[in-house]
Amino acid sequence: MLALLLAAAVVNVGEPAPPLTVEQLLQAPQGTAANWQSLKGKAVVLEFWTTWCAPCVEQIPHWNALAEKFKSRPIQFIAIGYEDPELIATFLTQRPMAGWIALDPAGATFKAYGVDSVPQTVLVDAKGQVRGITSLQQLTEADLEALLGGRPLKLAEAAAPG
Repeated sequence: MLALLLAAAVVNVGEPAPPLTVEQLLQAPQGTAANWQSLKGKAVVLEFWTTWCAPCVEQIPHWNALAEKFKSRPIQFIAIGYEDPELIATFLTQRPMAGWIALDPAGATFKAYGVDSVPQTVLVDAKGQVRGITSLQQLTEADLEALLGGRPLKLAEAAAPG
């Protein structure tokens, strides 16, 4: 029974986004909470990543460019990592990332979203519904415009773990 409770969930497009269960936020305004209530009315790009993942690190410039392009729009970029907070903070001094950095050392949010390999990108609309699961390298400005406009997304699905 315990093994079943620890198994990763399955997240499907069109369903409500699972809760965000993070211990700390870096680069967010003081007192900010990472939960769907506080993010209501904003589209959200969740990037599940690690510092040791080469494709994750390679995509940081793309992440930063998208975040910069949409910084005045109602969209929040949140990169979620499960590694040691000090390791992530040190990494960010060498490889800055835009948006909020959510620290999930217990892996609760990774489990809630069914993430068992990185990188993985989840797009959530302003109503808190999952609208797409893909990889950051395939995410375009047009995809984010569609997300903000409430239009259907035509994303490449994230590759299945191999």
